[in-house]
Amino acid sequence: MVQPAAADAGGWSHRKLAGASSAVIATVSRGIAAVSSQDHVKAEIFRGPFDPGGQPEVATGQPLELSFFAWNVQGGLSATKAVLSNPARYRDYWHWPTASKLLMTADRIGFDHQVQYGMWSGWGGATAWNSAGLDFATAGTASAVVTERLNLFSTVHVGYRFHPMHIAKLGASMDFISNGRWGLNVVTGMILTDFQKFGFKERPDGPVRYDMADEFVTLLKYLWANERPVDFEGEYYQCYGGYVAPKPVRKPRPILMNAGQSEAGFDFACRQADWVFVVPPKGRLEDYADLVNKAHQLAARYGRRVRIGAMCYCVMEDTDEQAQATVDWLEENADTEAIRFYMRQTIGTASAMDVDDKDDPYAGLGRDQFMKVALGMTGYQFFGSYETVAEKMRALHEVGVDNLVIGFFDPQRALQQMEQHVLPILKRMGLRK
Repeated sequence: MVQPAAADAGGWSHRKLAGASSAVIATVSRGIAAVSSQDHVKAEIFRGPFDPGGQPEVATGQPLELSFFAWNVQGGLSATKAVLSNPARYRDYWHWPTASKLLMTADRIGFDHQVQYGMWSGWGGATAWNSAGLDFATAGTASAVVTERLNLFSTVHVGYRFHPMHIAKLGASMDFISNGRWGLNVVTGMILTDFQKFGFKERPDGPVRYDMADEFVTLLKYLWANERPVDFEGEYYQCYGGYVAPKPVRKPRPILMNAGQSEAGFDFACRQADWVFVVPPKGRLEDYADLVNKAHQLAARYGRRVRIGAMCYCVMEDTDEQAQATVDWLEENADTEAIRFYMRQTIGTASAMDVDDKDDPYAGLGRDQFMKVALGMTGYQFFGSYETVAEKMRALHEVGVDNLVIGFFDPQRALQQMEQHVLPILKRMGLRK
């Protein structure tokens, strides 16, 4: 386990000065004293719940909100060699000439949000699944200038040695450029290979990662809320005279989302975020209902309110039979190598033997769960005719999901299908205005 003081998990601690020369220490100390002598805000809160000025208004006014997800990464949520039948269309739509058109289409037809997928390593395989993509800051800024009303969520792994000042400034700038449409999807970081890329020799334990994220977000909120410089001396992050200008346009701050599913992660989401994403392991409607209720109850205990999102994956055709034929094609071409690597990176070592068992084509998961990873990364699957897809969307909404965060196998065609077929049905259902 990474011990915060000794291992300096955040990578930015003033404790690193312990090994510096006395002259350097004296210089830094004089600088800190000078900074502290000004009229600064001295942080007294280091963990959530912390909402200076309250929480931002999150609801858009749509009964069921729609987010365009994973447009910025190679292959999106599709771990299938079917993408290689037309790579430009099915895998490489993250290239900006295509991605910009997809974003403009999503904006025009009425989607409420775009949510970036955050990835630094990728999962390999024949498709090089998620092995390339646009970063959160560049993609966030670029998407702001090609859209008019779409909310823009950047996914940031806050545990990868970023400092809250970095994200406070970048986020405020993106919010300023987009006139208040930017938000932050907080991810702690998960896989060891990503942590290693940022100089960690081991992955901090889950509770430590969320302790770091808690402190990170608290400092973010201080920086966005205060018109005076901030002094913050936390366990993982320090900041002396921190100040951000321009301030975010959205008041009192940008919207935060989080998809933590462990006990520590779920608690963090309900204490600090505005959107909480639920991903029940079995994926049944009753499981979603249970997590929705748990999130609202936990947030209320902290004196907060949250809205609920769910990651989804959609394949639709004129008829259920045609959609199933497409799904069959995608499943028959599942990128097993990429899925095995994904599972090996994201599960505990106790199950690694099952993942690597070459005699088991489904890596110890069973066929159904294996295909849920292949098509949607375990998200809720909308497969069927336009009417069937709309009914499944309504069913998820009826158990308390406010926002469908949807990845598509064929985004260009799928957005057209949404505009021409599914959105009119959702309007007739009273789920869209």
